[in-house]
Formats: sequence, C-alpha cells, structure tokens
Amino acid sequence: MNSQYPQVSQDDALKHIDNSGVAIYWRPGCPFCERLEYGLGEDGQKATWTNIWEDAAAKEYVASLNDGNSTVPTVVTKDTHFIAADPDAPDQVRQLLANATPATAD
Repeated sequence: MNSQYPQVSQDDALKHIDNSGVAIYWRPGCPFCERLEYGLGEDGQKATWTNIWEDAAAKEYVASLNDGNSTVPTVVTKDTHFIAADPDAPDQVRQLLANATPATAD
C-alpha cells in the first residue's frame, strides 16, 4: 500500500486530532491498512494519514496507545483510539469522519 491519501507528520497529525479530526496511522505492506484504505474510498481523504515507518515519533505514539505495540492501522480522535483491523472497521471510521473536522480544513 502506498496510501492514496496525502501523508502528514506526527506533529501535523496531533494538530489535526486536537482540531477534532481523525488521524490514521499505517505502514506499507499491512493488509489491514490496505483493507481500511480500500473500504474508506474517498471518505479516507477526510482523515490525516501517517506512515509509522517514515516517522519515528508516530511509531512511538502508536506504541504508547497500544500497550507498547506499534500495531496498525490505529485510528485516533480526541475521544478514542482503536486498532482498525476488524472487517467492519471502515464503517466505524466512516462514522467518526462524519462528525470530524476534515483534514483539508486544518
């Protein structure tokens, strides 16, 4: 997976989260990330996307949320975070995106 969505740094992802946005952390070769990206389609553009293999701070942040594991895809908002590996994850994320600040608004 080379995400079709624009990539942001960890600093920008945190700003987006603070601005009531949705941040998605991913890495290349992750089948769950690919399924989430495909499942979201154009709605995925409303989130920020950060590759944890290209941003060490993002990898550390994801590990801090997931009991020391840098498991992806991890979805983060101001109010929640979860590993989006279930088949219904695109629907869960789409619901969050419906009420979130779009990434392009930051």
